[in-house]
Amino acid sequence: MIFTSLLLCSALFGSPSRYTSVDVEIDWNGSVKETTVSYRAIAGDDGRFLRVTRDFDPDYMEIYVLNSTYGFPGQSREVPEWAVDTLTGSTGWPLAVVVAFPGLRPGMTMEWTFKVIERGKLAESGLFYAYIAGDEPDTITVSCPDVDNLSVGSLGFTETERRNRRIYSSIDQESKELWLSTATDWAEVQDILLESSRISSMETPPDLREAAIEAGAAGALPRMRVSRGRVLITESLQLLPFPGGDAGFTVRSLQEILDSRRATPIEAATLLSAMCRVMSIEAPVIPATDILPLVPSPLGFYRSFILVEGELEEPSEYLSPAGWVDAPDTLWLLLPGGMLAELPPLQEPEHGTETWDISPSSGTFSLSIQTEGGFDRELRRKFAGMNNEDLLLTAADWFRSSSVYFYPDNVQLSDFFDLTEPAWIIISGVLSSEAGENWLERAPSLNWSREGVITREYLNVLHENGTISR
Repeated sequence: MIFTSLLLCSALFGSPSRYTSVDVEIDWNGSVKETTVSYRAIAGDDGRFLRVTRDFDPDYMEIYVLNSTYGFPGQSREVPEWAVDTLTGSTGWPLAVVVAFPGLRPGMTMEWTFKVIERGKLAESGLFYAYIAGDEPDTITVSCPDVDNLSVGSLGFTETERRNRRIYSSIDQESKELWLSTATDWAEVQDILLESSRISSMETPPDLREAAIEAGAAGALPRMRVSRGRVLITESLQLLPFPGGDAGFTVRSLQEILDSRRATPIEAATLLSAMCRVMSIEAPVIPATDILPLVPSPLGFYRSFILVEGELEEPSEYLSPAGWVDAPDTLWLLLPGGMLAELPPLQEPEHGTETWDISPSSGTFSLSIQTEGGFDRELRRKFAGMNNEDLLLTAADWFRSSSVYFYPDNVQLSDFFDLTEPAWIIISGVLSSEAGENWLERAPSLNWSREGVITREYLNVLHENGTISR
């Protein structure tokens, strides 16, 4: 049977189900890549291999399922035709092929083999392949043609040659990592990844110019205009997950993106880069990956930033409306000129200050908040882009969730879209009688969603050991 898809086992958790081996045969004729993958596994009592799934893009891929059998030793049977189907994902998500193993029981062995044919830009540009695994599967064998300029990076593999082919066999049970690529350097990879983006980014449709005017009218500083442009994109488009493969680096025309109100990571970055160009700000698109490639290869680059005055902005769901790069893990960035650079995890000070000015005689209060690092981002995420009514509602919800019995009736704040200065906010209002006569017993403090140091100061009242009094 034939499916326009790619099949790969799903990452379910459980034990003692396990892979026993994976064999990969790669053929490439300079434009079309054919990959045949054979999996063998043993089912446990965790249901791990009840089904295998794989997202795919029918525009440039197709798949032949060559074998799918399972059963106890000597009693193998084929997976029935009704248990193999192509499913449509929800809006914004790719299609998927699903192969189910009906009646699977612990101890059964499974084998499934498929051939994937790729005719997209990545297949035309070179022989790119990566396999990264831990303890499973037990053994991995990869065979590929011995083409010119083949770059190889591996951990836990040995290499042999056989009839104009290279054979890579795993030898390490703990970690296995194999990278194959015909790219000669990172500049070549950059050209492959950004070719479609560069073409689209040079367009200037009327809607783009209007969006740039709206963003530019809000502030004079370049970084502020970029941040506001990013907010326009994140609030007016559905930001899609990285679709993978060629689709992940294919950018439609800017007008198509604006009309559809949907964008992949690289499309959103391209749109913001073009908006910056209209505002006379240079902002190249920067691909990023959280996997350190062992050789120059386009694989793994699933995030897209723009670079403005040496600072990164990412127009995607990873960030707050204010546009912060908040990376818990190391990222590797493909900078202009084909430079692979490391963006280490943020080591910012996690500090904030709450100053509570409480007036028992008048029954009023005023709270001033200043923050740094992660607390700054949390504050911006909570209040950025809100009107006065929403600001009051958000402040009131924050107080209630913190068991603070005060009523906010006024909120003042800095420009949360200007990232050149730390954010600050002042919340004032009246004291509530909901807590009865003991409302001053406990010192008010806000709940934050992160660990760090919050310094609290209380004015016009006596504060001792977590309590306050008149």
